[in-house]
Amino acid sequence: MLNKYNIDVVTHIMVGLPGETKTDLENTINFINDHKIQGIKIHSTYILKNTKLEKMYLEGKYKPISYEEYMDSLVYILTHIPENIVIHRISGDPPKDLLVAPIWSLHKKLILNGVDKILKENNLYQGIFYRR
Repeated sequence: MLNKYNIDVVTHIMVGLPGETKTDLENTINFINDHKIQGIKIHSTYILKNTKLEKMYLEGKYKPISYEEYMDSLVYILTHIPENIVIHRISGDPPKDLLVAPIWSLHKKLILNGVDKILKENNLYQGIFYRR
């Protein structure tokens, strides 16, 4: 589906930003659902060397999202968006030589298989809780 300008509208969802709350994630999904978004790219916030986020992490001012928290967020996102939105990705690709944390973010198959398992075990699918 294209918008009136015949371009795909794809947005990114970055989960686990400093200070982010469940309400922030819900507001992001509401925004996506209120607009003509054709695709989304989802990934967790990860800490890279020599960044402000690394400094915050080392000073104890930021705690990276856990694998379990990320899985919960992924399931929430997938089940609350329309089934016709294309999911381009559900994990980022942090550079191994620059990654500080979380280490689990290097394991794309862990993320893919993990969310698939949760969805299957709970009889969930994309769009199951979507409401206009």
